[in-house]
Amino acid sequence: MARHTINYGAINAMFRNPSGRLARDMLRRGLKVEAAAKRNLAGGSGKPRRIDTGQTRASVNTRLVAWRGLPAARIGSPLRKAALIHWGTGIYGPRRQPIRPKRAKYLRFKPKGSNRVIYARSVKGMKANPFLKDALPAARD
Repeated sequence: MARHTINYGAINAMFRNPSGRLARDMLRRGLKVEAAAKRNLAGGSGKPRRIDTGQTRASVNTRLVAWRGLPAARIGSPLRKAALIHWGTGIYGPRRQPIRPKRAKYLRFKPKGSNRVIYARSVKGMKANPFLKDALPAARD
């Protein structure tokens, strides 16, 4: 009868190697999720278009990191407004409260495409566009 021995050190080194097959596969999957997230920000397929300049879309990036000693892909954006787009604001956001002025009596803003100034005591906010969460299925083969 043949005896088999498992070389746990070699297996561990294979999984933890930053240039190994596992790391390359994680990076490949991360880049797929990044591309899907950027498509989600552009609108289409029932998604609202939440960007004007493309700055948020351009800021979405993928990095290969170590998580608990194993290679992992981190996909995200360093911009604060990306989190606001993803989670929503006002009554649609995590706090579920309308947006009210902190130091003034009214909020003052110009709507997109208009020169008119609007004054409001509160606004509802913006619905969430979970572009990253919706992009996760792209990691599957």
